[in-house]
Amino acid sequence: MRIVVAAAPGMGHLLPAVPVAWAAVSAGHQVLVATTGPSLDMAQRLGFAAVDVSDDGEAYAAYRRLAAREMETRPDGHDLSSAWRRFADPGEDTDRPDDLLLHLVACTVDRTARVIRDWGGDLVLYTTFLCGGQLAASRAGVPSVRVGIGLPHPDFPGLHPERPAPSAAVLDVCPPSLRPEGAGRNGWPLRFVPCNGGGVLPGWLQRRAVRPRVCVTWGSVLDQHGMGPTLDAVLAALEPTGAEVVLATGSATGTDGPLPANVRRVGWVPLSALLPGCAALIHHGGSGTTFTACAQGVPQLVIPQVADQPLNAQAVSDAGIGVAIPRTRPGVREVRDALERVLDDPAVHRACERVRLEIASMPQPGDLVPRLAGLAPAADRPPAPAASPVPRPAEATPAP
Repeated sequence: MRIVVAAAPGMGHLLPAVPVAWAAVSAGHQVLVATTGPSLDMAQRLGFAAVDVSDDGEAYAAYRRLAAREMETRPDGHDLSSAWRRFADPGEDTDRPDDLLLHLVACTVDRTARVIRDWGGDLVLYTTFLCGGQLAASRAGVPSVRVGIGLPHPDFPGLHPERPAPSAAVLDVCPPSLRPEGAGRNGWPLRFVPCNGGGVLPGWLQRRAVRPRVCVTWGSVLDQHGMGPTLDAVLAALEPTGAEVVLATGSATGTDGPLPANVRRVGWVPLSALLPGCAALIHHGGSGTTFTACAQGVPQLVIPQVADQPLNAQAVSDAGIGVAIPRTRPGVREVRDALERVLDDPAVHRACERVRLEIASMPQPGDLVPRLAGLAPAADRPPAPAASPVPRPAEATPAP
């Protein structure tokens, strides 16, 4: 079977599909990644063959404009008691296609469809409708499968005037404890396997922390879009705690002077390698970040900003695995009070362990590869390998 992984330029849209792609390769199938921008670089770093479906850079430029617009128009706070309900049932908003979103899809969908046809793809894996993966598969006449990035996001066909063929399956990584009330259960359960790319670990990170270690990150996009004041408040709240703070936020610090003495800056370090030694994670509520912490059993302090981040913040709060701050620009005292509960409340730690075990009990990616192969057209499926004969034991040679 030949699988095309179609992903948007942002790495958070590629990485959730990688464990399934790795499992498919291990089972003898072929995988080709169709993407652009940072996702293209990450695909190559992870060892995949990849094709640039927007080599003029316009798709990534549109993606950055979309992120900038979201941050410029973000509210002062979110209602974290109803974030999921408003997201899942937005009413008339889905009937008005977004021009910038349509432009982003238009930058990639034609070339992605051509890649599928030219390479002879049998199946398309995609994580969101953002890059048009489902639409490209529909145009190429092959089945598509949506890989969940976290909570069970509904499809919004109204985001594009062209209605693609329905997905053949949905791989659902959301465990029962995080599933929002009223969310559907029509997907194939799949264990969330953290994949955050590679990176070189500094020596101090290889050793057990002497003091409580707290990681602060805004993912791969938001630290470029006005998160400085929020970071200032977080670092000020952390300074008197004596914690060892690991700052994984790219190049922008948000501070004019030197960092506090208890702060260590790291470059790109995989969260899956960093979090096991952490007492807490402070972050923006991105799906990959949230679910990596869930899979590692690490308590979370979430300060959501845009997109699906309020949904993840509500899920963290509802499940008791951390604390979510409704305000997008909280003050120092607000962060400090929330952090004290995250670090000190035994109920939070028990809930984190419960969710970690739930995720660990879900089917792993390799378990679903045969089902994915069953979705490919029968004529294009490779024949099953013949069973090897069991060798008969050699006869003993008589002694001379």
